[in-house]
Amino acid sequence: MIEQASPVAKRGGETARHLSLKGLAMNWASQQGLTFVAPEVSFPHRRFRVDVAACAPTKKAPSRKPVASISAVLKTAVIFECKQGRGDLIRDTKRRALLSERLKTLEVRRIRLEALLHLHLPHLANGESLFSEFDSYRLREYNHSGYKKLVRQIRISKRGVLDCTKFDRLMGYKIANLHYLVAEDKLIEPHELPVGWGLLVRRDEKLELIEKPVWQAIGIEEQLVFIQRIAAKKTGI
Repeated sequence: MIEQASPVAKRGGETARHLSLKGLAMNWASQQGLTFVAPEVSFPHRRFRVDVAACAPTKKAPSRKPVASISAVLKTAVIFECKQGRGDLIRDTKRRALLSERLKTLEVRRIRLEALLHLHLPHLANGESLFSEFDSYRLREYNHSGYKKLVRQIRISKRGVLDCTKFDRLMGYKIANLHYLVAEDKLIEPHELPVGWGLLVRRDEKLELIEKPVWQAIGIEEQLVFIQRIAAKKTGI
């Protein structure tokens, strides 16, 4: 059963609960080896500001041969969006319960199909993420009509349940490799998550990983912008 988060007093326009979620997200990111972390990071070129941004620089052994071009400056770039209540997350629609049940069925089908594709298409594994448990696959790049149709159905159903505008646009802009929704316990069910996003839930003042996000490749330009925006936040630029 999903519960509505209780109201709390605001501090300077932001609730104490939302502020604490951001703090937990920053701590979790640091514990995962993300060495550069900052709250309220803006991306003016995309007209977005995210609750928390974190990244880890790549470490490469020096080479005697000159490098023709830079392929990466970051090992991973991660975005966290924090939500304390369903009011700013769930659409007000009478069809929400029905669509949520449909999503459960679609997600079961997706998990089963992905398991089969992973088995038969091992060459699509990324093998490039920061965390060892993220053996993600580039399935959305593979021309499997059934899988693409299923993902499209899931995305449409999620938009009927959630206000997915910002989540979808952040994924579409390819600003980061991984995207996490950070929420209070029992605020949202995993099958209701925006497409591609992971879920971190507050439990006993710690964050627990409930759902893994989808790994998304980003270009060198976006990597440079990502680390520059974190640096700008830390220096107050």
